[in-house]
Amino acid sequence: MRRLPSIIRYMLLACITLPPSATANQSLIQSEDLPWKVNAFAVARWKTLVGGNEGGQIDAADVQFGLWELAPHSTYHGHRHPAPEIYHVLAGQGLWTIGDTTHTVGPGSTLYTRSGVVHKMVNTGDLPLRTIWFWWAPDGRREVLTGAYEFTESAPEPTPDVPPWPVADEAPVKLY
Repeated sequence: MRRLPSIIRYMLLACITLPPSATANQSLIQSEDLPWKVNAFAVARWKTLVGGNEGGQIDAADVQFGLWELAPHSTYHGHRHPAPEIYHVLAGQGLWTIGDTTHTVGPGSTLYTRSGVVHKMVNTGDLPLRTIWFWWAPDGRREVLTGAYEFTESAPEPTPDVPPWPVADEAPVKLY
């Protein structure tokens, strides 16, 4: 039997060890039942599955995670936030810059960004770059999950041959 990647095991453990009140509203969700949220630049979209304040997901005060996609040939420009972050790439190809280091990523790549470190993502392929993202509150410091999100560079100009994500796209994400 194939072992789950370490990041997936960590996220599952984090959710299993949440206090009973953390999941009082729901114990099961189907990602296809949640609509995609689309960022202001129409290049990235996400579904928060656990934690957060967007409704429709499992409540959790100390963690947030979900699905995140970057449109083909698009850039999610440099930014930083107080929450540490882990991404696990499910599909697609890209360049992922964390601090001063750029990594080539694809399915199976796991990336860790420390709190406050500038990072950016570039989809170099013809298909969406699909990931699972994970934030947590180190040492129970929940304020990092709602802290300021700061862009450190201007948004790139839209690529004419790449249509933006439709705002109301509710197509299910195929993970495998």
